[in-house]
Amino acid sequence: MTKPSDDYASRGLLVAATTLALLIVVSFIPPINAGGVKLRRASIVSDVVNHSERVSQGVQELQPEIDVKEFEVDLESVAEQVAKTTATASPTGEATSASWEGIFDEQPTGGDTPSKAAPKLDMDLEALLPDESLLTPVEVFGGKGNDMELLYEKILSGKPVRIAFMGDSFVEADILTADLRELLQDTFKGGGSGFAPMASPFTAYRQTIKTTAKGWTPYNIMQRKSTPAPLNGDYFVSGWVAQGSDGASTRWEMTSRRRHLTECRRARVLFISRNDSEIAIRINDGEQRTFSFTGSDVVRQIVIEESNISSLEMQILSGGKGITGYGAEFEDIKGVTVDNFSIRSNNGQAMFWTNPAVNAQINSMRGYDLVILQYGLNIMQSERKDYSLYAQQVEKMIRFVKNCFPEAAVIVMGVSDRSERDEEGFKPMKVAENLSEWQRKAAKECNAAFWHTYNSMQQRGGMKSFVANGWAGKDYTHINYAGGREIATGLYHGLLYSLQQYMLTVRQRMIPAEPVLDKELEILPPELNLTDELPAELIPTEQTQPTQTEE
Repeated sequence: MTKPSDDYASRGLLVAATTLALLIVVSFIPPINAGGVKLRRASIVSDVVNHSERVSQGVQELQPEIDVKEFEVDLESVAEQVAKTTATASPTGEATSASWEGIFDEQPTGGDTPSKAAPKLDMDLEALLPDESLLTPVEVFGGKGNDMELLYEKILSGKPVRIAFMGDSFVEADILTADLRELLQDTFKGGGSGFAPMASPFTAYRQTIKTTAKGWTPYNIMQRKSTPAPLNGDYFVSGWVAQGSDGASTRWEMTSRRRHLTECRRARVLFISRNDSEIAIRINDGEQRTFSFTGSDVVRQIVIEESNISSLEMQILSGGKGITGYGAEFEDIKGVTVDNFSIRSNNGQAMFWTNPAVNAQINSMRGYDLVILQYGLNIMQSERKDYSLYAQQVEKMIRFVKNCFPEAAVIVMGVSDRSERDEEGFKPMKVAENLSEWQRKAAKECNAAFWHTYNSMQQRGGMKSFVANGWAGKDYTHINYAGGREIATGLYHGLLYSLQQYMLTVRQRMIPAEPVLDKELEILPPELNLTDELPAELIPTEQTQPTQTEE
């Protein structure tokens, strides 16, 4: 008979052997990502088992830098589509547009008043700039006459300026862009919240405008494969489309939670109506007007101008199944407008899935002067330092934007600071500096501009300080509205400094050139025969003039 003590010993050895076997098996499970945090391999035998992610001959096994095949784009084809669309586009024509007052003949650009004023080169920006330790200038490439100089000239001339801010979840819900808009409107006038989608699951999170949508089915460009035709070919750079239906409606209400948001004098509703349709528009909970459209694939707009627009409601009365809704834009008739086009999980390449003809049509109505590209968080890896392939894609993004919005300058924002978790807690991802430099090279290659987001955050203590100050989430990746205000302020100051340098450069160009001679020219007496001092071969010979024939 087996003694109890011997039985316990054998069981203990069995448990130990089983546990060791399980640990060895678990050690072969590769690292995984959970909630955006990379979890390390669970292995107590790492010194015995040689895993593939360990350094071998100085080379680490990394995930592919980026999937390019899924985002292929033919830029020549894009240019052709835009050229064809631009040549036939009629932004204020009867086939595409309707006006609240029906006075497009008096509003050739939808209400913009052309300004012939010369740029004000004496604008004092010094008092608005921070200490040098908190200043990250916008770097401008391209030499004299670059796109940023044209933008600055327009700003200083008092003309309306429209900015499209294209980004990922970092700026979702108008984070960062709300403060950038407010600061620019403080300085250069303007009002309104900019673009607001027709319908989106995320509208409730936005603080700068209240949107209530009913009867729409929204789709996001990141799920374009599940978007039904023909909507999957209708995407604008906003990244959202909404399938209409009879009775569908959207109501937008202005808010006073930020400065200048109630200073809205113009609204523009954007959509496609493939079937004959009737749409009702009501402003300020008062008068309602009905607009009829003949079915077509072109982008339509309804433009409303009033001394003050506090609310706007659109309702589809008929033809709803053929309507693709984009959204509405709210602005003043002067100053700066900033549109937030944020798409979560987007590394920027999703713009290649948008329809260049749609982009060009809306640009003919809207007219963007600056496009800001904020991407990179979704492709950054802690071990990777070479982002040359992504830099090539950033170059394509810039050229795609320049094709669709030819009058717009482009600023590439470098990737933001970010931290990742290890066994000791969160630590900075130093590769953000590498990725930023690749993004900067792409901007320089395309004569665009660049702003170093990472440096600006480091000037404010980096992501660790952002989290400690309550400016960012505990994922050490995403900022909140308070953090957005800090980064927006940095970008605003960077733009002001670059604008100040432009004014200085222009003033220097206007200064008359200094004489290049050390002494005045000596005037010789008229009687002096200069040929006496010249070599014979340099003295002109007399040529016989042809004899004129007498009539």
